[in-house]
Amino acid sequence: MSNSNSEVILMRIPQILEVMPISKSKFWLMVQKGEFPKPIKIGRSSFWTIEQVQTFIREKTRQSSH
Repeated sequence: MSNSNSEVILMRIPQILEVMPISKSKFWLMVQKGEFPKPIKIGRSSFWTIEQVQTFIREKTRQSSH
């Protein structure tokens, strides 16, 4: 099964914190605890795919609606 839209969009922390209104330290704590996916490291920079961020937000939304 192939994905016709194979473009990968990477996000950095400032972009993620625009859609998740939490502090940077809280964000890193969530990564450390395994609540948020570990970053993709490119050099010294950390990135996450937009899919990882959207999946996390969707899961949190589902949990809060139950």
